[in-house]
Amino acid sequence: MKLAVIFNKDDHKLRETSYSYIYKGMLDAVISRFEEVQKIHSDCSAKDIEADLILFYDIHSSHDVNINGVKYHPAIKMEYFSDPYQEEMKGVYRQFNMPVHKLGRDQRIRRALDRGINFIICPVKENYFKSFVPIIGQELAEKMLLYFPLTPSFEPSYVPLSLREQKVLGNGATWDGNTGCYTFRRWAFDQPYIHFVKHWLKDNNTPFGKDYGKFISGFAGALALQDWHPIPKFYEIPLAGCLTLAQYHKEYENLGFRDYETCIYVNQGNFEKRIKDFLADIPSYQKIADAGRKLMEENYTAKHFANFLYDRVAHGTAS
Repeated sequence: MKLAVIFNKDDHKLRETSYSYIYKGMLDAVISRFEEVQKIHSDCSAKDIEADLILFYDIHSSHDVNINGVKYHPAIKMEYFSDPYQEEMKGVYRQFNMPVHKLGRDQRIRRALDRGINFIICPVKENYFKSFVPIIGQELAEKMLLYFPLTPSFEPSYVPLSLREQKVLGNGATWDGNTGCYTFRRWAFDQPYIHFVKHWLKDNNTPFGKDYGKFISGFAGALALQDWHPIPKFYEIPLAGCLTLAQYHKEYENLGFRDYETCIYVNQGNFEKRIKDFLADIPSYQKIADAGRKLMEENYTAKHFANFLYDRVAHGTAS
């Protein structure tokens, strides 16, 4: 089958040097899955596209590109949306000193409709509906959604917990633009029994990108915390073979991440006890860590994501 993928080759999340590699790994997997691939980075005519699937892979809706007549192209058309709650923002990416203009919720959904997008691929459900139902209504929002969680592309780690650093890692951004999505994370990272490592943007010695999976696999446990919905760490940590100590989200549980089976759920009330219980007897949690890794390996890698898209196009519909 034929894929036409439209993306900004200079997008900070799609570079080999990106500090967050998960989106680049997913894109690479999709490109590898299709037999013929046309990569498009700038304005063109839809008449020049021969494809079964036209995929706009624009993580934050910041790629200003016009494909003239794409709305009427017969291919299935999909667009990837991360962070559905995103507000319009103009600024500069510090890592690359590159200007960026992210579209807000209304702008990005209207652009998708103008392009004749059939399906929006989104890695979260609850916030997708919260963000877009007020704009396009429940029925159309349900019809357009293709839900698949974030999927790492690095190799899983089988190093036993007992041979890793006997610590619980806390790593990631703590600044949230006053949105409140990292309130619990900031509190948790401040606790004395957590091994806090600054985000790469705050300390360039912190491993990032392709090296991130190997970095977290050096720890027995790691924190996956975000107040609104699951983010990359919720999937990177279990694939790295760590015990995943996660903030509860129903959609995460629905994917198979169950308390004391494939992860441990923590909140401010039980945090100290559950972390200290783990640190006091790390080897006894090996089965939980193994089950979390297996769940990821068998269901939620970048290759699974690529197969998910390919299969829907192969069947003639993405519904």
